[in-house]
Amino acid sequence: MGTYLFGGTGESLDPKFDALSSLLDAGTFVRVEQLGVSDGWRCLEVGGGGGSVATWLADVVAPSGHVTVTDIDVTRLEERDNVTVLEHDVVSGILPGNAFDLVHARLVLFYLPARELVLRKLRDSLRPGGWLVLEEFDCLPLEVLAAAPDDAKLIMRVKNALLTLLDQAGAELAWGARIERTLLDAGLHDVSGSREVQEWEGGSAGCRLLATTARLVRAKLPLTDDEFDRYLELMASPETVVSSYAICSAQGRR
Repeated sequence: MGTYLFGGTGESLDPKFDALSSLLDAGTFVRVEQLGVSDGWRCLEVGGGGGSVATWLADVVAPSGHVTVTDIDVTRLEERDNVTVLEHDVVSGILPGNAFDLVHARLVLFYLPARELVLRKLRDSLRPGGWLVLEEFDCLPLEVLAAAPDDAKLIMRVKNALLTLLDQAGAELAWGARIERTLLDAGLHDVSGSREVQEWEGGSAGCRLLATTARLVRAKLPLTDDEFDRYLELMASPETVVSSYAICSAQGRR
């Protein structure tokens, strides 16, 4: 599979999962609820990360439904009566066919050079009538809306350095912009989607995500220590405002 740029062990990833959960969970829950998910559904959560989506799904489909949650690092995922945790590489691993009412992946295919192959695997794991839901970033829109000129230049330098690292690791930076078309090309029906660009103030979940991401690749960023410290200050300051990466979602039915 592609190298996950922000992988690692220990507790260093927890702030990233916390920021992602705070930023995206509410939208994910609304999106999935609108599909009618309820007691009895069988669900697959790919790239379960910190586990917040799998835990929510397990409550929604209880008592007779079931959630299978996978990741290459399952240390933060918990088994429950109706949750199976599977250490699994979605690129090289096998998934059961015709098995799930819902398959959900958030910020997974974005990172994978084999994303088209993986998407077909996810499609084939759906039972007829089942839903595939993808949530991804289009990383190109982020711009600085409020900061001093030199600070704005620093923020954009860090953004461009991070995007270069992602690109070199095999991510597709504008993947979110074409997921609806990809679901249609995969033969799914009732395809729809949404795209949202937010304003992120310093200290918000979005800016915490940017700061944590930068910390995880600090050694690869072309910044002095003073510049890096200033960047972290800007990401924590409510006087900083950036327009976010575009948060893109799409769903389709097999």
